[in-house]
Amino acid sequence: MRSLFLAVLLSVVAPAVNAAEEKPVGQIWYGVMDAGFREFRFRIEPVPDADAATVQQLVSLDEGGRVFRLDDFRQNDSQLQFRLNVSKAEYSGTISDNGSVVTGKWTQRGRDFDLVFRKVDAAHTDRPSEVWSGVMNTLFQKLTMRIRIYKQDDGSEIVYLDSVTQKAGGFKVQRTVEGNEWTIAVDSLGGSFKGTINKEKSEVKGKWTQGGVTLDLSLAPDTSEADAVVKAPSRPQTPKPPFPYLVEDVTFTNETDGVRLAGTLTVPKSATACPAAILISGSGPQDRDESLLGHKPFWIIADHLSRHGIAVLRFDDRGTGVSTGDFQTATSEDFSRDVEAAFEYLRRDPRVEKNATGLIGHSEGGILAPMVAGRRSDVAFVILLAGTGVNGREILLSQGQLVLKAQGVTDEAVLKAQRDMQVALIDTVINAPVDATQDELVASAMLILADVLPADASEEETLKAAVSAGIERVKSQWCRFFLTHEPGPVLKKVKCPVLALNGEKDVQVDPQLNLPAIREALRQGGNTRFETVELPGLNHLFQTCRTGGLSEYQTIEETVSPIVLEIMTSWVRQNTLAPSAK
Repeated sequence: MRSLFLAVLLSVVAPAVNAAEEKPVGQIWYGVMDAGFREFRFRIEPVPDADAATVQQLVSLDEGGRVFRLDDFRQNDSQLQFRLNVSKAEYSGTISDNGSVVTGKWTQRGRDFDLVFRKVDAAHTDRPSEVWSGVMNTLFQKLTMRIRIYKQDDGSEIVYLDSVTQKAGGFKVQRTVEGNEWTIAVDSLGGSFKGTINKEKSEVKGKWTQGGVTLDLSLAPDTSEADAVVKAPSRPQTPKPPFPYLVEDVTFTNETDGVRLAGTLTVPKSATACPAAILISGSGPQDRDESLLGHKPFWIIADHLSRHGIAVLRFDDRGTGVSTGDFQTATSEDFSRDVEAAFEYLRRDPRVEKNATGLIGHSEGGILAPMVAGRRSDVAFVILLAGTGVNGREILLSQGQLVLKAQGVTDEAVLKAQRDMQVALIDTVINAPVDATQDELVASAMLILADVLPADASEEETLKAAVSAGIERVKSQWCRFFLTHEPGPVLKKVKCPVLALNGEKDVQVDPQLNLPAIREALRQGGNTRFETVELPGLNHLFQTCRTGGLSEYQTIEETVSPIVLEIMTSWVRQNTLAPSAK
C-alpha cells in the first residue's frame, strides 16, 4: 500500500462520488484553475429539469466528473458568484462587457486562486493534441492511467497525468522525448515513467516507478478525450412530465440544530388522505434525488410511489443543495434529527393520513430510519434498502474485499494486504483518544503495519504518506460514529413493520453479512412484522448487474429495478391502507 496510486480502498456505505455525464441544456461556463502542482478543469451548467437562473452545478472534470450543486448561485449582467458549502469554497467573478468571460477568484482554506471562465457551447471544450492511456496492475487494483498532451504554437507542449480509475487528474507532467525513448516525470507525486515507442507509433511500453515500486505500464493512443461533446447517458426511467400528482418544493426546520432543509413533496391527487414515505439518502452529501452518475433513484422511487397513491418527501442533505447547515461536522445522529424534522412536517399536512407515514432509507439511510422509528411509536413502517445490520468496521472490511473481488482480484496475498491496511487504519482511530493528533495516529498505524506490511527503508516515507491520507479520512466525526455504531440494539426497539431488501451482488453492504443480523435483531426485539429479502442479480443501487462492481453503476441504463419498485409499493400499501382501499 504505497503512494497515491497504491492508496488503500476505504469506500463507505454509499458512493460519495456524484459524477454526471449529462449534456446540459442552456448556458455553459468552462474554466481551468492552476492549483500549483495540479490543474482543475471546471464546467458550470444548469441542473437538468431545474430553474437555470438559480440552480446550477459545477462539474470537476479532473475529479472523475464529480458534480457539486452550487450554493447561493447568483448571476447578473456583471457578476457571477457562488459557494460550495461541502468544500467551504467560494467564487466571485466579473463578467466581461460582451458577456463571454468571467474573471475572478476561487477562495478555499484561506488561499486564493485565479479562475477565468468562458462561455462555451459544448460540454467538452478541451481538445488535447494527443492522448495516451494504459492499465497498470498495482498491489490492490488495476488502474487506468492517461497522459494528455497539448501542443503549443511555439512548438512546446503542456502535459498532464490522470489516474482515471481513481478519479484524480490534472497532475502536471514534464515529458522528454529522445528518439524512441519517452521519460515522463511527475514531481508532485514522486513518480516517473520510462518507455520505448514502437515503430508503428501504436504503443509506448515501459515502467512506472514511484516510492521504490516499479510496475509495468504500456500506453496506447486514446481518442476518448477528443470527443467535442459528452453524450448524455440513457436513463430511461427518469420521470418526464406531465405528472399525475402534485409536485411541491417545500422547506422545514430541524429546530434542535437550527438547520433549514429543502426538498420536494409529491402528493397524489385524491379527495382522501393518503399514506406517505420519507426517502433517506446514503452516505456523502446527497441531493434530494440521491443523484449519482446521471441516475436519480429517489426521483424514480418517489414517482412510482406517488403514481400508486403514496405521498413522498425527499430532501437535500444538510449543507447540500438548498438546505442549510454543515454537512462535514455532522454524524448519523445529527442526520437522524433532520429525518425526524421531515417526519414532523408531514404529520402536519392534512393530505397525509394520520399515523400512516413511514421511512425508506438507502444505505446509511438504513441506519437513520431505525434510529427515528426506535424512538417514535407513530412511524408506520420502515423499508431498509441495503441497510446495515453490523457495525461500520465490519461493513468497511467486508466492503474492501468484495470491491476488489468484483474488479477481478483473486490473489489471496493481495486481498490480505488490503485488509491488513484497513484494519490498521480503522483500529488505530477506534482505539485512540478523540484528541489524538494526526502524527500520533499515523505513528500508531505505522507500528501495526510494520508487522504485516514490511517495507524497505526507501518505501517508508511513501507508505507513511498513504497512511496519513487514510487516517485523515477515517478520523472524521462521521466516520468515528459509523465505525462503532451497532445497528442491532437500535433495530430491537423498532416495533413497526419492517421490510429489508438487499441485492445479491451488493459489494458495499453484503447481504450475507447484514440481512441475518437485521433479521435476528428484529426477532430479539419481539417484532413479528418484518421481511428480509435478498434479490438476485441486483447491486447496491438495486440495478440489474453483472458483477456488482462500482464501475458498473454508470454503464447500466437501469436506475432502479422495476421489481424493487413494485415490491416496495405493494408492501407500503399493504401495511398502511385499510382493506377496502388496497
